[in-house]
Amino acid sequence: MFCKNIENQSPTLRLKRHLFCEYDSTIRPTPSHKIVNNVTMKLIPKILEFDEWNSKMILHSWMTLIWNDAHLTWKPSEFEGINFIHVKSDDIWIPDLSVYNSGDLSFDQTGIPPTTCLVFNSGSVSCVPSVKHISKCVTNFASWPYDTHQCRINFGSWVHSGEEVNFHLDKKAFQMEGYTNNTEWDFKVVNAYKVLKKYKCCPNDTYPMIVYEFSISRHYGIMHTTYITPAVAMMMLTLTVLWLDSRSTERMAVASVNLICHMLCIFDLHWQLPHNGPNPPNILLYYRDSLALAVFALLLTALLRKLQTMSIEVPYWISTTTSFVLNNRAGRFLILTGDESKISTDGILSEENEDNSDIPKTGNKSKESSWRHFAAIIEWLSFFAVVFTYIVILFTLVPPP
Repeated sequence: MFCKNIENQSPTLRLKRHLFCEYDSTIRPTPSHKIVNNVTMKLIPKILEFDEWNSKMILHSWMTLIWNDAHLTWKPSEFEGINFIHVKSDDIWIPDLSVYNSGDLSFDQTGIPPTTCLVFNSGSVSCVPSVKHISKCVTNFASWPYDTHQCRINFGSWVHSGEEVNFHLDKKAFQMEGYTNNTEWDFKVVNAYKVLKKYKCCPNDTYPMIVYEFSISRHYGIMHTTYITPAVAMMMLTLTVLWLDSRSTERMAVASVNLICHMLCIFDLHWQLPHNGPNPPNILLYYRDSLALAVFALLLTALLRKLQTMSIEVPYWISTTTSFVLNNRAGRFLILTGDESKISTDGILSEENEDNSDIPKTGNKSKESSWRHFAAIIEWLSFFAVVFTYIVILFTLVPPP
């Protein structure tokens, strides 16, 4: 290539002509093809975008890349003491740094975007491009809204082996001082390391890969107030339904409202929760199980109301069960009303004095009273069973701290 004589021009112009007159940016800048180009890199995250619906992380960063270019050296004394210059990255050789686990195949993540690099007289080149990386993440919404997701970016050369272009991590592999906090997600760099791989096609060559691992956790403050607090309220409402007297109109009304509230919460969650990930969110499973208990409470209320209006003869096993419970002080306390409890206690003490019988005689009780007592027994058994069920659900679905 012919370059005109510019001896009388500025030293910077003479230096650039000296360096780039016959420079070829497509050739790896080493004196011999057997010499490796060592590239040192450091990631400086700036802005995070996390697409939870598609399990993608979009990371906007600065990246420092430093390598040595044997074709870009000079003696500062020959150019009036100039020991560095600024050049466009398009004018020099740059490493073909690529993202192996790209989350968007339509977006080219090979090389670096155009930027201005600093070239020193020793041949050292330093570039700090502004880059955008898109990668797929391993999402798990089981603990939503306390979910944490693991993402990674795998960097490496697209065409060169490690014997040609070898990537290294800087002593400080990443820098978070300039990161702009995300209002929805908490972002952390968990680890950064280098991996050497070999493939069957090229057993004598190594292919280094730089791996950055990230942790992305949701800021759950608003979600906690919006969905966790109503979940606790729904549980208390279901237990309130079972606590109320089944003969009261209020119990049927509360049971109906409770069922409607459960359905509205699940319907709203359907639009808030991402429809991906290997496991369904525990909060959705909780509302599902709580909805089943709400349906049970409503159906039980209707059944007990019907049961207490029955006038048919009480079966022997029901009468025996009722008598056994009423013979117990705790059973009388839970089942009988104030007036019934006084009458039953006096009757039992009188009969015990006569024949020391352990079973109270219930021949004077009306059929309606027997059915009502049996319904009350079912009420309390159901209440304690539902309390136990909620405890099991909470221990199973609530994530450990």
